[in-house]
Amino acid sequence: MLVVVTSGSLAGQTIANRYDLLALLGRGGMGEVYRAHDRELDELVAFKVINPERASDPKALSYFRHEVKLARRVTHRNIARTFELGIDRGITYCTMELVIGETLAARLERGKLPVGEAAAIAYGLCEGLAAAHAAGVIHRDIKPGNVILALDGRPMLVDFGVAAIRASHSTVIAGTAGYMAPEQAHGDAPTPASDIYAVGVVLYEMLTGHKAFTGRTLEMLIAKQEIESLQLPEDGHTPREIASLIARATARDVTHRIADATEVASMLARWVGNHRAVTTTAPAGVFDLVEVIVLPPQGDDTRMHVAIGVHQALLDRLAKVPRLRVLPRTRVDKRVDAVVELRVTSALEVRVVRESGTLQLDLPLAAEDLRSIADAAAAAIVSAVEESRVLVDPQLAEATDLWLRGRAIIHRNITAVGPALELLERAYTLAPEDPRIAASLANVYSRMTYLHTDATDEMLARATELINSALRTGAMDADVHNAAGLLELNIGDAVVAARHFRTAIACAPYSAEAHDGLGRMLIEAGYLEDGMARLSDACAISPDITAAGWSIARMYALEGKWDECWRTVAEVSPTGGPRPVYDLRFALWRGDLEAVVQLRPQYMELVAPFQDMLAAGLFASLLEGGWLAWKDRLVAGVMEPTRNRRRTAFLCQMVAEIAGHVGDQFTCNAVITHAVDVGLFDLHWLDRCPLLRTACDTPEFRQARARVERRAQAILDALYGDHDSGESKAPTAAAPATVVG
Repeated sequence: MLVVVTSGSLAGQTIANRYDLLALLGRGGMGEVYRAHDRELDELVAFKVINPERASDPKALSYFRHEVKLARRVTHRNIARTFELGIDRGITYCTMELVIGETLAARLERGKLPVGEAAAIAYGLCEGLAAAHAAGVIHRDIKPGNVILALDGRPMLVDFGVAAIRASHSTVIAGTAGYMAPEQAHGDAPTPASDIYAVGVVLYEMLTGHKAFTGRTLEMLIAKQEIESLQLPEDGHTPREIASLIARATARDVTHRIADATEVASMLARWVGNHRAVTTTAPAGVFDLVEVIVLPPQGDDTRMHVAIGVHQALLDRLAKVPRLRVLPRTRVDKRVDAVVELRVTSALEVRVVRESGTLQLDLPLAAEDLRSIADAAAAAIVSAVEESRVLVDPQLAEATDLWLRGRAIIHRNITAVGPALELLERAYTLAPEDPRIAASLANVYSRMTYLHTDATDEMLARATELINSALRTGAMDADVHNAAGLLELNIGDAVVAARHFRTAIACAPYSAEAHDGLGRMLIEAGYLEDGMARLSDACAISPDITAAGWSIARMYALEGKWDECWRTVAEVSPTGGPRPVYDLRFALWRGDLEAVVQLRPQYMELVAPFQDMLAAGLFASLLEGGWLAWKDRLVAGVMEPTRNRRRTAFLCQMVAEIAGHVGDQFTCNAVITHAVDVGLFDLHWLDRCPLLRTACDTPEFRQARARVERRAQAILDALYGDHDSGESKAPTAAAPATVVG
């Protein structure tokens, strides 16, 4: 979703200084839909950009505003909420609840549905439509593409607020021809019966596995005028009552059609029974939401005000737990994983009632301890519900074990892609729907395109495919956003990468990989204090993530703090990692050619960015005075087009350092400019690398630096907002930022 962006996409931009557009989810007749991060609420939303031709029509825009206001009144478990309609810099948008799952259209690509599952989906849609119609909202565009089968089993109707137009206000023809009611196609005002017609057509398609109407738009509309209603083929499996329901729901004459969604739902209820419309192909237990009810506190009224505060704080804590949903008591119509009871006595009794038993926790009740009480209660609740959800699928257990082993290898040594790839490919074969496994496998392919000179575009394409798949089912998973951030770095979009790392932290505040990714980006961008804080957090959370340690050592080296650098290297080196890469650069920055001589044999055998012609040219230029003989080939090598722009930028940095070492200002500036063209944001390197001193006073260098500084500020904006807010100091060339150990 986020990586393969067609021309004109807004992915990577921030709208209304609030919504970070992370990924293009799809396009439709009304506009484009993006996965977005809402900075104000710190959560993911669906962000729909209205087509300019519609948004430019004042009358249509007035309708949209009116209908969004109506749609916001519709609250139902089978309807994706609509939040707001806004305009920013000429872009008209609508924000909606982001529903994670697959569309019914995607599900139908695998064939028709069993009667019970089809009935359950249609039943859920009718339940939601009944609530919408009661609020005066008509959907007008019900079709498989606008039905998302959520990972918790619910069919969710999306696109309310944009597609809906009240019957009394509109004669605008809108909808999709194959599902549009005949009167709707004539421009008559839509009514609840128009939506019922579409539900009948969708139910027909679910049970037969093929569309009711095909062909060109005019052909489909004419066909609807020539038949009285849809007749379901007799197959011996579909009950006659359902066939009759479809015929009545799709009657050409509105007066003969079922006009009430509640009536359709009641007719479907007997076939739904206890069927849970599980529509995802994900292995059981991996994506299921943990659903709990947290009842309001009861008991001693004299201390109830404190208990109410704890209750609200507890709800806030649980809202941030991945894959856990708190349900209001009044909306529960099915079994949940746990019910939490709060009772005020001499203390606060927290009882977590599960099918497997009851856990009770007694906590002190004092206003000054409100936050710690809520934290303790939340931890107990999460622990209790997770204990009752042990994975028992042997294949899934094996896949999880392989995934953890592969991820651990990469944590310890980011260059050890071969062993990790084998384990993660096996894991992916066993559990291809697990977004964590897909993300980790994408992570390895991303690294391969950076580390290997023989890397192919197919590797990056494979990483892109895996990330897109993982985002469809794991949009709230930190591992997925960490891998997406790394991929965006490799294709040269640091701003979008930063937003993914930030989203990962929002999903999982203690994600070491997210802190590591942000920390390394911040340090390169010149924000040393902020970056160091992130990297320190990453090391504290997960000491086996060696990349954070190497970034800290690199920062100290560029600052000329060699004692701190060697101490950090000693801590990181025993666990593995790309030590020869850093050792070479450190030797160059110190001007220690003897160390370069000693490192040369290692590089002739190293499978890393330094291989073959490039490695030979670097060492010949450094040690044998062969710069003139190798210059053209080295420059041509780094200028060669590649989809991994971060790799290209890094190799340009290496060649620039050699050119600076020998005093070739022209070549130094040329390759630096190319590095900036492909996405370089390493302002710290530009300002502190001692090998660039001969070029730093030239106009070309200053121009390149100005571009990098703007990019560095954009990265900080993506993380914290306005870079002039005072929360972090913008980097300057005059003095180094303070480094906090």
